[in-house]
Amino acid sequence: MPTLLGVINLSPESMVRESIAETPDAIRERAQALRDQGVAILDVGARSITPDAAKIDDAEEQRRLEAGLPLLRDDTSRISVDTWSAATATRALTWGASLINYTRGELPESLLDAIAAAGASLALTYMPYGDAYRMRGAQRLPYRIDSILEFLAPRVERARAAGVGEVLVDPNLGIIHPDTEDHVKIHLQLEVLENIAAIRALQCPVLLYAARKPERLARIMMAEAVLRARPEYVRTHEPDILHRLVNAAKEAAA
Repeated sequence: MPTLLGVINLSPESMVRESIAETPDAIRERAQALRDQGVAILDVGARSITPDAAKIDDAEEQRRLEAGLPLLRDDTSRISVDTWSAATATRALTWGASLINYTRGELPESLLDAIAAAGASLALTYMPYGDAYRMRGAQRLPYRIDSILEFLAPRVERARAAGVGEVLVDPNLGIIHPDTEDHVKIHLQLEVLENIAAIRALQCPVLLYAARKPERLARIMMAEAVLRARPEYVRTHEPDILHRLVNAAKEAAA
């Protein structure tokens, strides 16, 4: 079983409603529910990438995180912060984050230095559009293994040179441009999973998102495809699906 990152959204505008936690009690309850389902890392986001979600600025993202992250500190799980703001990521390190799930194209040296100084980990995510807000109005770009490698390889090298101890790589199965037709989207996602060996050539642990499809059966099938790629880390809104698939595989092999 890969290490699981369970999503907690402090952003009320997020699309996956069950992952949203706005009050202190709701944040604690969501965190405990994820821990009970075997999640080792709480992946906290405070700004939605949903294409039609209201935009918020760095200050609001940081306000949400500063209020929420201290509620999650305990001895049983790590905290990851999912952000494309270097300023937010740097501040999150002081609020308890030990993993920065960085989803922006630009990678400032100041952020790498802060992560290295904190002894934290960095997940580098494929994001050719700059960030999710800019993607909304951008021309669609190819989603292919060669493009992903071209994007990630120099960033991995820079992170290592800066002294970041653990660097994860994420081909970002959720980054398909919103103008992409559904049949094409699924084809592209599965093609990347089938060619995951090329990403392993970067010699980093692989983080994959068990993409949260609208229909339950589609979510199960995507989660199974992600597990078959054998990543070291999986980011999920529904850890129970992954556990049930692992158990189903064990039963089938018995």
